[in-house]
Parts: sequence; structure tokens; C-alpha cells
Amino acid sequence: MSLVVSNQSLVRVENLVKHFPIRQGIIFQRQVSAVKAVDGVSFDIRRGETMGLVGESGCGKSTAGRTMLRLYDPTGGRVLFNGQNIYELKGRDMLAVRRKAQMIFQDPYASLNPRWTVNAIVGEPLWVHGLATGRAQTERVQELLKLVGLNPMFVNRYPHEFSGGQRQRIGVARALASEPEFIICDEPISALDVSIQAQVVNLLEDLQDRLTLTYLFIAHDLSMVRHICDRVAVMYLGKIVELALKDELYSHPLHPYTQALLSAVPIPDPKAERKRKRIILTGDVPSPVNPPSGCRFRTRCPIAVDRCHTAEPAWQELSRGHWVACHLAE
Repeated sequence: MSLVVSNQSLVRVENLVKHFPIRQGIIFQRQVSAVKAVDGVSFDIRRGETMGLVGESGCGKSTAGRTMLRLYDPTGGRVLFNGQNIYELKGRDMLAVRRKAQMIFQDPYASLNPRWTVNAIVGEPLWVHGLATGRAQTERVQELLKLVGLNPMFVNRYPHEFSGGQRQRIGVARALASEPEFIICDEPISALDVSIQAQVVNLLEDLQDRLTLTYLFIAHDLSMVRHICDRVAVMYLGKIVELALKDELYSHPLHPYTQALLSAVPIPDPKAERKRKRIILTGDVPSPVNPPSGCRFRTRCPIAVDRCHTAEPAWQELSRGHWVACHLAE
């Protein structure tokens, strides 16, 4: 967890929408529907903090992260980075934002070009942003490798010569090359062995303290999220249903979906584990092509009432810093 968190927002997401069109026809393709991957998401990330974003597979977490950095073009909404709406920027202005906002990808095996050496992979941001070339670039890459705990002499090796944990460290070094302020960590440990996960998380925490970084940490592992994050947002079927400080969220979850997620987290106390009641959700996650009316969680919610079928719950702050979208939360 970061030690110093400012009250100033570095990133503000306002009603972010990303729909992927579904088209029919061979020649004249017309849109017949859309996958509503992200459907009106709003939150802010304060300078120096680690914001967690959790939820089931397919809920839109990674799409939200990629859309925030304009790796996907948004369908609607806006993202403010240092007060600038990045969706309005072009050319050099957008390049300047890309230097300060980077991403660590989920799969360390797919995110590194197998035909490039480590020097080319980590050095590419240095070349793109005009930070270093030639001998100076190689020396800077060696410094970055040392920073992430790798041998600086590995600069001329290829990705297939490294383990999964080492590849992810190369991905971290690449993200750090342009000296960013903000990094989106898109499930950076989910593809790694459990024994390696703690090493990568400890590395991210150490780098945050040394370089004053701000993170959006997207993950499935709720135990790891509690360890590394300051605040946590819970996402379900394209919408955020709850957001709070991590201790508040884990001790007093208000949304039925959050309660179900947390009931599945193992507790290292046998007595407490036996007393705890597990919440088992019925049914499958609805399709984002045709989400349910009203509350999107109502088809699996154990306490849903008639109002949940017709009215979408308001996004409301029930206590200081604790936001929830549920008709029955109190």
C-alpha cells in the first residue's frame, strides 16, 4: 500500500462508456447490437494511491483500463488526466500523456515481442519519446533492469530465455522507461505462479514508494487487492456497484455482490472460517449484449425486490467515501 496519498485527483473517470458493435452482412455490414463492456463508469484516482478494480471475468475491468488510456476509443464519457480530457488531445499533446500514463499487461508471454531483445523492448519508449538513443539508451535500459531486480547484462537476451516472473519484470521495466506518473496494472500477477506473485507485488509497492507512482490495480485476487490497494471499486457487468476504502469495504460490504465475493475469500483462521456463512450465487452472469433491466445484478441477487426489476439504483454515498449502487443498501 502506498504511504503517501494526496487528496488531489490525478485521474478522473466520468461516465465512461465502451460498446463493441456487433455487425451483420458480408458487404454492407450494419450494426445489429453491441457488447456493452463498460456502461457508465465514474471514479477518481488520487495522486500517490493504489486504486483496486475487482470483479468476475468478463465484467469489463480490463476494457475500462484500456479505454482509459485510449488503447480503445471510447463510446462515451471522458477521462481527465492532470485536468486534461485525453479524448480531446491529438498529436504531441496525446504523446505527452502517453509518456506519463503507462500499462502493465496481464500476460507476460503475449505482451513481449518474441523477435525483439530486451534492449529493444524496454528501450522502445525511450526512442519514441526522445529520451535516449544509442549507447545512452542501452545504459538506461540496464538501469531499469537493475531497478526491477534483473541482471543488467540481460539486455541482449530474448523473451523466451526468461521465466514468467522475469518476463513480467521486463514488462514493468518497459512501463517505467518513460518515467510515468500513472500505471494501470491489468491483472499483472494472474498468469504467474503463486510463489512469484508476491515478488511482483512487492516490487510494485517498492517502486511506488521510490518513484511516487499512482496505480490502478485490476485483479481477481481479493486478498492481494486488500494487501496492496488503498481504495477498492467492485465492478459487475459493465458498472461499478460499490467503492470504498479497503478496510471499510472488507469489513462492511453493502452491496450483495460485494458480500458474495468477500464470502469466498479464504480466512487463515479455522474457527472463523467454520463460523462464516458462504454466499452462493445462482445462475450465470447475464450477457453484456442484453443486460437485465433495472439493477444488473437482480437476476442473481438473493434479496432482489420488484423495484430492482424496473429502476436502476442510484450511485449514492451512504457514508464518507463509501459509495454503492443498490436500492436496499443502508
